[in-house]
Amino acid sequence: MSHPDDAEPVDETDETAEIYVADPDDYAKTRKLKALNDAKSHVRKIRNDRPPRASQKDWEGMNRRLAEAVASYGHELLPVLEDAERAGIVDTDDYYARGGTDIRSFVLTDGQVEVDDGEFDHPNRPDAMAVYRHLQKLERKLGLGLQLDQDDTDEWEVEV
Repeated sequence: MSHPDDAEPVDETDETAEIYVADPDDYAKTRKLKALNDAKSHVRKIRNDRPPRASQKDWEGMNRRLAEAVASYGHELLPVLEDAERAGIVDTDDYYARGGTDIRSFVLTDGQVEVDDGEFDHPNRPDAMAVYRHLQKLERKLGLGLQLDQDDTDEWEVEV
């Protein structure tokens, strides 16, 4: 039996390489879940990447990057939500986060919210994270996120 380290390296530019997909639907779902998880990971990275001291201008830039990262996560989730809405799993009220923020508008404006009549700006960190948490809640409602279930013995089980 050969060892995985003994395998020949694959040239990523090799056009003759073929990928066989047994179940295209399963492959597409797996790719979508990976994209969602990558987007969430990027939000967490941006959220945690902050210096101990920052000027007002620095904070504005960090808030903008965080809101844009949350919007990117929303971009990945929005088509799934729209399919779920057509199936009757979510309704139009589900698109509103804390404070009445319409997550569709947030996503389509790359993380901006309306601050004045027709004026848009990136929200502060707590408001951007409220949209992020709302998107996660919707993801769980669709059965895509982690679920905690309690059984009769008061034990918790994590379902993926």
